[in-house]
This record gives sequence, structure tokens and C-alpha cells, in this order.
Amino acid sequence: MTTNEIRQAFLEFFKSKGHTIVPSDSLVPKDDPTLLFTGAGMNQFKEKFLGRNITYTRAASCQKCLRTGDLENVGKTPGHHTFFEMLGNFSFGDYFKKDAIVWAWEFLTKKLKIKSQKLWVSVYQDDDEAYNIWKDAVKIPQEKIIRLGAKDNFWPSEAPTKGPNGPCGPCSEIFYDWGEDVGCRKTGCSPACDCGRFVEVWNLVFTQFDRQKDGSLESLPNKNIDTGMGLERLASVMQGVHTNFEIDIFKPIVEEIRSSIVHRPSSIENEVRRTKDERRTNAIADHIRAVTFAIADGVMPSNEEKGYVVRKIIRRSIMHSKELDITSLPFLYKLVDVVAEVMKEPYPELKTRRDDIAQVVKKEEESCLFVLDTQLPKVEDAFRNIRGIKDDAEIAEAAFNFYDTYGVPYEILETAAKKFNLRIDKNKFENLLNKQRELSRGKTKIKGEIFSETFAKKVEALDLKTEFLGYEKTNAEAKVAAVLEGGEVILDRTPFYGESGGQVGDWGRIETASGAMEVRDAKRYGETIVHIGKILKGRILKGEKAKVYIDEATRGKVMANHTATHLLQAALRNVLGEHVHQTGSMVDKDRLRFDFTHIKKMDERELKRVEETVNENIKKRIPVKKEIKDLESAKREGATALFGEKYEKKVRVVTIGDVSKELCGGTHLDNTGEIEIFKIISESSIASGIRRIEALTGDEVRKWMEREEEAQSAKLKSQSEKEKEKKARAARLKEEIGRIDSIMANGKIFNGAKIIFDIIDGLNTEGLRVLSDKIQEREKSVCMILSARKDGKAEFVVKVTDDLIKRGLRAGDIAKDLSKIIGGSGGGRPDFAQGGGKEPAKLEEAVVKILGFIKEKLA
Repeated sequence: MTTNEIRQAFLEFFKSKGHTIVPSDSLVPKDDPTLLFTGAGMNQFKEKFLGRNITYTRAASCQKCLRTGDLENVGKTPGHHTFFEMLGNFSFGDYFKKDAIVWAWEFLTKKLKIKSQKLWVSVYQDDDEAYNIWKDAVKIPQEKIIRLGAKDNFWPSEAPTKGPNGPCGPCSEIFYDWGEDVGCRKTGCSPACDCGRFVEVWNLVFTQFDRQKDGSLESLPNKNIDTGMGLERLASVMQGVHTNFEIDIFKPIVEEIRSSIVHRPSSIENEVRRTKDERRTNAIADHIRAVTFAIADGVMPSNEEKGYVVRKIIRRSIMHSKELDITSLPFLYKLVDVVAEVMKEPYPELKTRRDDIAQVVKKEEESCLFVLDTQLPKVEDAFRNIRGIKDDAEIAEAAFNFYDTYGVPYEILETAAKKFNLRIDKNKFENLLNKQRELSRGKTKIKGEIFSETFAKKVEALDLKTEFLGYEKTNAEAKVAAVLEGGEVILDRTPFYGESGGQVGDWGRIETASGAMEVRDAKRYGETIVHIGKILKGRILKGEKAKVYIDEATRGKVMANHTATHLLQAALRNVLGEHVHQTGSMVDKDRLRFDFTHIKKMDERELKRVEETVNENIKKRIPVKKEIKDLESAKREGATALFGEKYEKKVRVVTIGDVSKELCGGTHLDNTGEIEIFKIISESSIASGIRRIEALTGDEVRKWMEREEEAQSAKLKSQSEKEKEKKARAARLKEEIGRIDSIMANGKIFNGAKIIFDIIDGLNTEGLRVLSDKIQEREKSVCMILSARKDGKAEFVVKVTDDLIKRGLRAGDIAKDLSKIIGGSGGGRPDFAQGGGKEPAKLEEAVVKILGFIKEKLA
């Protein structure tokens, strides 16, 4: 069976058992700060496991997952991956152990026709119930049922003794036996042995306990089932291959990589190298899948959180490529098309976005290759600088920094270290690696803390549904369903739009018999809308009838910006290309912000064309149509969806003539003409391959234009005044140059040296410098101090000719002393210096003192 057939068979099987088939969630968990990436099938069902939002009690899915805890093992083992698909069936207080076990066995042995003799199972050592179901209901021979401890067969691992507190339970695993010729070949080998003969296929978790603070396990009133089965591993079993990298969805990627590797002649040494090459090839095949899916779900390479993980995976792939002697680098981006082609059936969005994804990968490759070319010499420099040091910890830390930050493989670091007679302490290196690994794992798996109460969870725990009336109404009568600790109000029905989809919440008022509230925000949590603001009078009480009014003027501005955002996306795709996709947005009353995929900065011509296109569609006064449709029908009609976003079966489609058709739950105008005018005020980069446009509409454009005109007018006025001042200084300078003879005549002769001092108001430092140059052209031996006063400040320059420098005069010294007297600072070279001060009235006093200083030097 192909992998696609196995996936489909699993979903169809559990659909026949009354399960709701739920599409894969994004790799980026929505509204879940406890997770970096989706790492298990159960992640998207966490609220249901907590007994909230139960719209169905049975579910099955094939979930995209990304884990990086065992990144260094990817490619080296048959089944470690960063990206993989997890098949799972779930029960939320519905069926329990017997059905979960019997159905799992039925699917494997009847649906997939795996021979029962090839399957073994494990159960938790104290779980007699599961043991007996396998033995009596499924009829598995007792010698093929093994009991294991809490480390292997409890979720979370070792929870009974080590925690965390909260929901937990025993699990039962199903193993496939590759046969006696595989692995250790010892008599009595079982799934408890990690020799490779037995491979875990399916893990059935029975969430039946609630661990208390004292470590006791209390039974949950509603017991749950959470199962997980790696699709790739199951495919390897079904296709009779011992590694996941040989299955049908990996083969084309692996073959494309191999075709780019330089052929190595046969030898013992090359056989060793060939094994390493195979591992590196497998690692690249895995990594490019992870990168492709992550970028498709909106995670761009960066130096922060999720983006850093993607960047790190790309860097490791590049290092593997260099070790494989792939000369046509950059190379990885070419594999994106192969991944998209292989995975197009279950994930058609990859086909749509492959060019866009490839460009992001290529840009990152080019940047990383440049960094790598500069970092490898730095590795050697780092080791060269510490070659005399015997501190193993410092050597290990230096090596690990390059490993972790730039993905430089341990083997290369080890080779580089040997060049300088250094040895990397592998234990210390691995200790640092383990710390990083635990940090990474902590971000990609569920912890006990996720069950702690956040504001959102508190709201959802109330299980209150707010009927939204805001598409048709701007005011309504409602009932106060709840008043929260912070004064937030929940109504049974409301015209207030709760912040979601990038659109901010509405403003307005809530009035009851006992009080009134000014609403300055509204937020949506699941099916509940929370009104946030301040009490104007009295208080709002639960159970009261309320009159609710939204601020229509504010709503109108928000709608104008939201409709303009749809026009903007259509214009961007028209001008830049179909690769443009929305990655985020913010629609407020004052402005709009739109983030989109594009590899380079937009030039002025492109920005102008986009802006003109939007304004042309505003002038056409195109009707804006809002309809509720089936999701599949909307997609067939070409409606644009936000990648990574999950949609219900029924969706709201906003259509603007033949210009735009998007899935959108926001509020919109009825006609594009109501936007009036659109203006782009900035375009910038926010991440690799992601651009951001900020824009205004309506009155905000007019206000912006007025501010721009005022700023331009002030700038022109300032330039005009500066020009006038410049001309005045030039005229003054010309006038002073004309009276150089008079300035020179006022000079004093002392001990054979000419000393000139003059105050020439109206000049700046530059003018004084020019004037001093003119005087020096005529006086070959002189010490001159020229100063000017303006706006309560004094400026001066000092010049000393070479012959007087030899006699001990230095312009810099004179400037320092002079500036101190007039409350400022100054200094410079022996031949020229300048300065200034805040006390121009002391200039004459300063000169008298400085003349005394000069006479002392020349005496």
C-alpha cells in the first residue's frame, strides 16, 4: 500500500466507527503559548480532553508534527524525524480501553492485513485490565504481551512517581517484529530490547487518572483515549522496508539528492564514507520536508523561536550538503518542488506555494553559505587561540557554540580541533547538547503546566456561548451571562465583533438598570465574546437585561480598512505575482497592516501600481458580497484562505466583484466606494521572505496628507531660512575678507612674532576658518585667534604657523585654555584648533589671559 492509501484507510476505518474526521492542525499551535510546534495528534484536542467545547466525543486525524528534540539522530536511525505525520483516534469521555484495543487490532490485522504473528504488545506493569483485554478479547498469546514500567508505558513518562500533576494514564504499545534475523538475535529478545528487531507501531494512551499534589492518582470522572501511530513507520512495515527513508514518499527526495552527489569509487575507506553519505542524504530528505511544511504554515527563517528552529534545520542541511560534496550549491531549494509533488494529494497547498517556499529556502541558503564560508575559518581561529589551554570545559563550550549556532557538525569541529592538538571532551560536549535538547523537547511536548488556568481557559471553562449579531445589527437587547473578576462582561448575544482574524474588537456601550459600561475592546474566546472596558456608572450585574450599542463611526473605519485589505492582497498578487500570500494582518480604526510573502523589497514603481490598482477598484464602487458557503465549494470557486488557518465546514465568503474572493469572518462595507481613498505609508521587511505594508483609508489619508504638507512646508521654510542665513554669512565673510588689511593692521608684534585677535560677529566656525586661511596666505609667521558671537554663544578658531610651533606655541593648547574661560570646550592640532563656549561676554577677558600665556611661551 502507498502511504496515501494507508492514511486514507485509517481515516475511513475510524469514520466507520463513528469518529469525526478532523483535518490536520497547523504546525504552529493556535493560541497555545506552551508549544513551539505541534508535536502530537492530541495537541489540537487539548480543550476537549479537559472537558470543554465538546461538540463530538470521537475523533480521528492525520496530524502534521514537528519535533527537534532528537535532531542529531535524524538520518542515523531508521525512524527518527523532525517532520512526520501522526495517525490518531481519540475519545473524549466516550469509549475506553476495550474498544481502543480491539479497533487497533482490527485495523492492523483486518484492514491492513498485517499477520497477527508479527505483532507484540506491551502494557503498563499494573494495568491488568489492558493485559486481560489483549489476552481474552484479542486472543494474543500471553508470551507476546509484556509488562513494562512507568518509564516506557505511562503518559507522561514516570508520572506516577515524578509527575507532573494533572491528567495521566497507562499506555499500551503495539510492536512489529522484523524477525529473528534482525537485531541482537538473542533467545528471548522482546520489545523490551532496543536492538531494532521490534519497532513500535502504535501507542494507545488510556487517560484515566488525575495526579494530585500528594502524588496520589485519582480516577477521572470522564476517561479519555489518545492514540498515536507514526504514518511513515507504519508505511515502512506495509512496504516491507526497514527504514522510513525507503518508503514511497521519501524515495523521490532521496533519489534527487543522490543524483547530485559525486560518485565515489569502491574501497573499504569509501564504504565507510558511503555509510556516512547515506545518513547525510537521509537527514537532508527529512529536513527539507520539515522546512517546506513549516514555511507553508507561515514560519519563516529567523533568529527567534520557531523561525530559529527552521533556520537551524536549513543550516544543518547545508552542512550535510557540503559534506556530500554537492557542488551546485545552493541546492536545497530545488528539493521543495519534489516534496510538493510527492505530498500534493493530502496537502495541495504545497503545490500552490512551492515557488514561494523555494525562494525563501534559496535566499536562506545563499545567506547561510556566505556565513558558513566565513565561520569555518573562525572555528579554526577559535581553536588556534585556545590551543595552549588545557581546560576541557572551555574547549567543549567553544565547539558547542559553533555546533549549536551555525550547525557545524561535531566531526568537523573534532577535525579542526586536532589540527591544533586539542581534544573535545565528548562527555562535556554532550552535556551541553543534552541541556539544549531538554530545552527543545520542553517546547515541543505537552507538559503538566498546560493544564493551568489562563484567562482564556477560565472563559472557556464557563462554557458560555455568545450569539454574534454584528453582521446585521449595530445595537441589540441582551442578557448579562457573566461578569468576570476584572469587570469584563459576557452577554448571551451581542453586536460587538470580538477580536479575531486580525480585526480589532468593537467599541461602544452596555447599559443596564443598575449601571453603564464603556466598551473599548471585545475579544473572542472560542464561542464566547468578552466585552472589556470601564464602568461609567453603577455596576453591571449577572442576569440583568442590557441594551448594547456599538460605536458605528469606529466600526465604519474598521470595515473600510478591512475591505481595503482584501483589495490590497488582490492588487499585490496582480502586480507581484501569485506567490503572494497573507501571513498576518491587523485591521484597526486608524490604519491597516498587511504581512505577505515576497522575497525582496518592493520598488517605488511597484508600490505606485499597487496603490493605483486599489484606488481604481475603490472608484468603481464594486459591491461587496458576503455569503455562507460549504468550505469545499468555496475552495472550488477559488476563494483565498489563510494558510495554516482551520475552518469549519461552513465558511463566510467575502466577494468583491471579480477582484477578490476570500474566506473571512470579519465585518465589511457594502461597497468599495465607501473606502473613499487608500494610501500606502510604508513597506518593510519583518522576516526573511516576509514583507509588511502599512496603509490608511478615508479621513486618515486626508489627515496624513495634511501632516505631510505641514512637514514639507516647515522643511521648505527651514531650508529657506538656512539658505538666507548661508547667504548672509557669505556676504559677511566677503565683507571681512575685504577688510583683511584692517584685521592684520590690528595685530601686535611681540618678541618677533605677530599675534592677531579679532571678534567678527556674523560668521560661524567655517567662516572663521576660511578667513584665517586668507590671512595666513599673507602672513607667513603668525598666531591668530578669530572669534564670533551669536545666539548667546561664542565660536573661535586658532591658527599657529610652523615657526611659532617650534618656539612652543600650540593651537590646541590655546583653544583648550580659551574655551575653559568662556564656559565651553575646544582643542585640535598644534597648527589649527577650534572651540566654543556659552559665555561670549568673557571673550575679551579670555583674550587678555591668553595673550599673557602666549607672551610667556615666546619670551
